[in-house]
Amino acid sequence: MTGHILVVDGVPTNRITMKVRLAAACYEVTTATTGVEALQLARQIHPDIVLIGGSLRDMEGAALCTALRSLPGGAKRPILVQASGGERVEALRAGAAGLIDPGGDDLTLLARIRGLMRHECAAAEESIPGLAEEPAPFLDDSHSRAVFIADQPSTAMGWRNALQNRVDFSISISESERALAEATSGRAADLYLIAADIQQPGDGLRLLSELRSRPLSRDAGLVVALRPDQAVMMPVALDLGAGDVLPWNLASPQTAPEAAIRLQTQLARKQLADHRRQETQRNMRWAMTDPLTGLHNRRFALPRLAELAAEAREVQIDLAVMLLDLDRFKQVNDIHGHPAGDAVLTETAARLAATLPEHALLARIGGEEFLAVVPDCSGQGARRVAEQMRHAVMASPVTLPPGGLGKELTVTVSVGVVVGQGRGDALSLEPDVLLASADRALLNAKSSGRNRIVMASHIAMA
Repeated sequence: MTGHILVVDGVPTNRITMKVRLAAACYEVTTATTGVEALQLARQIHPDIVLIGGSLRDMEGAALCTALRSLPGGAKRPILVQASGGERVEALRAGAAGLIDPGGDDLTLLARIRGLMRHECAAAEESIPGLAEEPAPFLDDSHSRAVFIADQPSTAMGWRNALQNRVDFSISISESERALAEATSGRAADLYLIAADIQQPGDGLRLLSELRSRPLSRDAGLVVALRPDQAVMMPVALDLGAGDVLPWNLASPQTAPEAAIRLQTQLARKQLADHRRQETQRNMRWAMTDPLTGLHNRRFALPRLAELAAEAREVQIDLAVMLLDLDRFKQVNDIHGHPAGDAVLTETAARLAATLPEHALLARIGGEEFLAVVPDCSGQGARRVAEQMRHAVMASPVTLPPGGLGKELTVTVSVGVVVGQGRGDALSLEPDVLLASADRALLNAKSSGRNRIVMASHIAMA
């Protein structure tokens, strides 16, 4: 099954018909006859989408939509409501993600569901369980920008004049080529309203596809406007990536209020998706970063070492791998306290980072152990870099936090170095081999007096 849909309708034939239509498209379907039953089922099965039909005995569709939104996790669940007349605006204000026209065709309904499923699947892939935060309930639209593109500038201006006092975002008018050029150059709008036909039949849909495929505009809200005789294009537009499809006469006094809410809904969905992506990126950085030093952690460093080793093997360059360990660090914690130990680790990390080349990898992979990887670095170069790091660490005392036994402390570091040969035996660039060799060299550095560098191939006194 591709998703679980809860169908709510007071008419038995409607429920059966809808279940058959959706099951034929491989959706798992659960049905409810009343709003109360729908709320109970929503708590139990957590559907991916809810479809609210008509003829509910106990509540209106808009009221049920509001109640579903108030459930745990309900704010993120897409709800489609079958409505007509004034009920349409009420449903949208209640939080409906879209509307179902009574007597609408299967192709359009399924296209709407596919679009919502794509949106929800993308959001699920971007989230990290246990780390993601709930999005802010109120999003600032004041700096958001929409671009309207129609067959004639006067048409787009009519749309703007009818809507600009009903929405919270700015509206500009553009042409296809300019809108695409701006999106490509980094000036993408947050929302696009595009006529299906601009200069040639269907070229608005081609523009939609282009905007959806460009990295800088693919996450924008995209809405298509169709003429009355273009209803067959609605499922095509939705499958091409349109979040919604509006009627051509959206500027009329009867349709403008609904059109404004639907455009605002698309912008809100875009902003929530942006928020989720930002949260995911932040959480990924946290997951891959040592919170004390700000360096990469072991979870990031080991896969990255494997990537660098593979690249070195492919282009036949040397790869220097260094393990560094602070000397007698346990005594720092035991004598001066853990705050002093944290200060030493933080300052050491900063000094190492300032010494290494920009393209090098630096990570804290243990309590007082660091990993440095320098691509395209020979044995002689590796020793020089290691020597620079060793001197940087002991160059000046580390200032300790107040409350301890001393104000500053001089620390040293031991370094084990190995260089994988890009033109040599493939085994020499295996990550496990590199780490094991560097670790043996580090142990030799420790056992031979500390504060020194040992190359994996021989013992070298610092």
